[in-house]
Amino acid sequence: MIVDKIDADKDGFVTEGELKSWIKHAQKKYIYDNVENQWQEFDMNQDGLISWDEYRNVTYGTYLDDPDPDDGFNYKQMMVRDERRFKMADKDGDLIATKEEFTAFLHPEEYEYMKDIVVQETMEDIDKNADGFIDLEEYIGDMYSHDGNADEPEWVKTEREQFVEFRDKNRDGKMDKEETKDWILPSDYDHAEAEARHLVYESDQNKDGKLTKEEIVDKYDLFVGSQATDFGEALVRHDEF
Repeated sequence: MIVDKIDADKDGFVTEGELKSWIKHAQKKYIYDNVENQWQEFDMNQDGLISWDEYRNVTYGTYLDDPDPDDGFNYKQMMVRDERRFKMADKDGDLIATKEEFTAFLHPEEYEYMKDIVVQETMEDIDKNADGFIDLEEYIGDMYSHDGNADEPEWVKTEREQFVEFRDKNRDGKMDKEETKDWILPSDYDHAEAEARHLVYESDQNKDGKLTKEEIVDKYDLFVGSQATDFGEALVRHDEF
């Protein structure tokens, strides 16, 4: 059923372009649904807006009542970080988010004006010694934990090479803000296009550059692990598909 929807011109084949459009549609749908679901929870006074106070009270209310919870989470730090992101998303500075601003808060990677905060948060997560840079060991440490194992898997060695060859552009042994931005939000990389190309390459058995329904269904597991089916969710929820 989904293949029929992806095949926009109804010629019986799914092209890379059709897949790319569909993946973009699925991404938008996911974000829209995600915001809609959370909206009801946070818009306490039902005025069609979400203030920082509403968001803070719903998210951190129990912490504010008991500032020393047992689960070891640093809620104060999380709240400060959320507030900073909320203020960045809130373009007019009134600490009240419209639906569009709330979407930018929840999905900052989708908005040009939020990209700096995405980079800043990523650096704070990975930069363990807090020197404002990501060095090689911090970069690897974010993906792989040694756990006393001296031998590194091959993919970790490849990542080390990636860091030296491509990530650390000025060769000073660490990634600054701009280099981190190029890594996590590359300007010349279209996620949907890359995913579509990958799906066609892996599924196109007769190598004619387009996919039949049979070729797609043959690679069922590949598509279930893909954004084309919202990672399988679309197969469970038939409503909008």
